[in-house]
Parts: sequence; structure tokens; C-alpha cells
Amino acid sequence: MTARAEKKTSVPSKDRSRGRVLLVADEEQGLLADALHLRRIDVVGVSTATAALVSLQRSRPHVVIANPHAQGLRDNELARMLAQSGDGIPLVLAGSAPATIEMRKSALTAGAFDYFELPREFDLLVCRTEQLVALRQKIDRLRSDADLDALTGLANRRRFRSALKGELERWRRHGTPCALLYIDIDHLKQINDNYGHLVGDMVIRQIAQILSEASRDNDTAARLGGEEFALLLAGIDVDRAAVAAERLREAIGRKKMEGVGHVTVSIGLAGCPASANSERSLYAASDEALYVAKNGGRDRVAVAPRLQENLPGVESADS
Repeated sequence: MTARAEKKTSVPSKDRSRGRVLLVADEEQGLLADALHLRRIDVVGVSTATAALVSLQRSRPHVVIANPHAQGLRDNELARMLAQSGDGIPLVLAGSAPATIEMRKSALTAGAFDYFELPREFDLLVCRTEQLVALRQKIDRLRSDADLDALTGLANRRRFRSALKGELERWRRHGTPCALLYIDIDHLKQINDNYGHLVGDMVIRQIAQILSEASRDNDTAARLGGEEFALLLAGIDVDRAAVAAERLREAIGRKKMEGVGHVTVSIGLAGCPASANSERSLYAASDEALYVAKNGGRDRVAVAPRLQENLPGVESADS
């Protein structure tokens, strides 16, 4: 298989119905990318072995195809990493070594779904990848239905907790920061009392839409219940998150909500590792910051104190 890089192999389509494959290899694999592209499957990146975890987080592929002889790759470690990600992403190995029974058995033992000899089994690899992508897409749809808030379509509390656990695990293993925005609609009870719960639900849905539009693919926007939302920002520190939180607050405040007019929100922000180093402490820190924002007059962002500042007499500062 010749190595040939083209733009369409490195720039994934915006069509989220298409499949996504991450290649772990030492060089571009143009022929494979071309063949998959014809089957509505995009190659969302060609990663080195050492950068595989970061690439997984950014591209969220349905399948990973790896060359077992890529520099720095140990296939059993890659399979373990995929299993520990919690997403159940299938791993397929493909290389120049003969596809003997022993080779395939070794791949299965390592945790891969199969091994294919290239270029001899190129067509089989493409067919198997298409099959696994379709299976993963079906699983994702079923999982999504179980993990979505019925009113807003955002992630529900269960899915949010899983995402939070995953982000903290990435920080512990690789030092990747994250931030949590805890968001509360100001005076929603008054809206329900004055306009009715149907209007209140409309406000919740409209704010959820703004939250969804503000989220990147690797972020998690969730409704935790009632008027409470959360936005988990992956891979950014607390300073960048504060800018994003302020931008979100302003976007919601500018929006004229159907049936009620302008509505504001209060936001509590905490970052890992800046202000917390566990799921529980990150949630607690953002909750305390939200309390500061609401007690400070609402319609504002409050940032949790940094861990080294979290001393007696030091309070959260509003941003």
C-alpha cells in the first residue's frame, strides 16, 4: 500500500452520520483513506503511537486501525488503552506480516478484533472496518437514547458523571486539564409562577440549545435536573474556561427567550488541577463557586479559588 496524503484524508467531513477511523501508523495511508471515503467513512487522523490517546480524545473515532510495527507501538497496550477509555472502540491491526492463524490469534489475545495482511487482504480490511463502524454507530445511537435528558436532548446526569470520570482519568494519566461550568437559571421559579411551567420548559430548552451550540465535539453539555446545567470543557485550563464561561453568560443574556423575554444565568467555574483534583472535589468546587455567584447578585461567573489559595479567610473571586 503506497503512502499518499490528501486533504480529504486529514480533514474530516462535518457530516456526523459518516463513520470515523483513526489510523495509528508512521505515515499517511492514502489508498486506505480513499477506499474508506467511498464507503462514507472518514480518516480523522493519522497518529503516532505515542500521540494515540490525545488523538482519540480529539477525533472520537468509531474504529482504530493500527500497524503493529509502528514505531513505539505495543498493540496490547493500545488495546488496553482503548478498553479503559470506556467507549469500547474496536481495534483492528493491519501490517505486512503474513496473516497466519498464529498472527490472528495473537492479535485477538492482545485485545484487537482482527489482523489483516496488507496489501493482500486490503479489501477484507475495508469490509471489516465498514462492518465495525456500522456496529459502533448503532451502539452509539442506543447509548445516546439512554443517556439523554428527555426535555433538552443534552446529556443526563448519568452520562455527565461518566464524562467527568473520563476527563479526570485523562488528567491523572496524562496531565490534560479540564474545567467544569455549573450553570443555574436565575429566578426560574418566578418564570414558572408568572408564565406557567410550559413556558419554563421552553426557557430550559432554549438555554440548552445555546449550551449545545457553545460546546465543542469533545465537551459535554448536560442538564442535571430542574434549572441546573453543567458544561464539562475538555483540555482547557481554568483561565481559558473563565473566558468561555463569560462568553456563554453573555450569549444567554442577549437571547430573547420565547414567551418570557431575557433570562440570565449564574455560573460557578472550577478547573482541574487548578481548583480540584478529583471528580467529587471538582463538582463541589464548582457548586461552591455557583453559590458565590448567586449570592453576589446573580447573572455573573464566579471562579473557585485555586488549591494553593484555598486557605481560611480566602473566598472565591468573581470573574
